[in-house]
Amino acid sequence: MKSLNQNRLKVFTLVSLVSLSIPLSIYVLWICIFDLGATQAERVAIFQSYFPDFLHGRWGTTLLSMFFCIVSIILSNMSLKLPQKIWRILNYTVLVISSLLLGLNVFSMM
Repeated sequence: MKSLNQNRLKVFTLVSLVSLSIPLSIYVLWICIFDLGATQAERVAIFQSYFPDFLHGRWGTTLLSMFFCIVSIILSNMSLKLPQKIWRILNYTVLVISSLLLGLNVFSMM
């Protein structure tokens, strides 16, 4: 039973890593695209061309990023109970990066 619970927490950790990769890739894409356009409107148009139409709204990618940051924070926080040091370090790292990205997303909405 204990092994099953630990395996579930390890899966939660891996899912939180995948959830973190989505907002992280959105920000990396924005950084890469920033040099492509001459004006801000051109940059935004190029950036939005990489996403489906339902994410072309003002807050589409920001809300998507916030959702996956929150999922990552929740799953990583639940997995902090793992006794192995490497898993705890990984979960703390995911927790910190997700929290920073969530804060960045909230700040960008102001």
